[in-house]
Amino acid sequence: MKDMRYLFTAIQGAAYVGASRLALTLAMVGWLACSGSSSGAGSAPDAGTDSGMDSGVPERRMFVTSTVQTAALGGVAGADELCAMQAADANLVGDFKAWLSTLSSSVSDRLAHSSVPYVLVDGTMVASDWDDLVDGALLAPINRDANGQLRTGDAWTGTLATGASYLGSDCASFTSGSAGAAQCGAVGSTTLTWTENIVPACSSRLRLYCIEQ
Repeated sequence: MKDMRYLFTAIQGAAYVGASRLALTLAMVGWLACSGSSSGAGSAPDAGTDSGMDSGVPERRMFVTSTVQTAALGGVAGADELCAMQAADANLVGDFKAWLSTLSSSVSDRLAHSSVPYVLVDGTMVASDWDDLVDGALLAPINRDANGQLRTGDAWTGTLATGASYLGSDCASFTSGSAGAAQCGAVGSTTLTWTENIVPACSSRLRLYCIEQ
């Protein structure tokens, strides 16, 4: 009988140890589930994450080209390349594209719509954001080149003040410097004529507006 009591006590002890280990295991599983990676489903994003195009960017720079050229620009791609080259020559880091539309492609469709101010390279504010840029009036004319030098004259645009394409003609999508005509803007203007001024012949030698993306 005494041996049976010892056996029963041993069984109770083993059961107690097993139960304790099971409870400890369940507690650890629960703790791990609650402290899992924040990248799991339903988790909140990391603080400070901002995927917007203007995240950390205080402004977008604009300039007018220092050179003049006929409407034989090599199309929109050629105009963008000219802007990129003049920006690089002036040590302006960033992606610069031309404010230039064709009948089939408007700047409103192909350029970024920024929520931060557009400024000249000397910091002068031109517009507070994209909506302000295309409302028909500028805060200052786009009359400085990539090095900050004042420029005058006109610039090829093919673009209405709203950012839409001028639908009259576009010098064969700005690949021809001979027959035809296209719209231009007045470099010194702050009214809608900054982009929507006159329609000179494709052989005219004009500037381009360039905008950081």
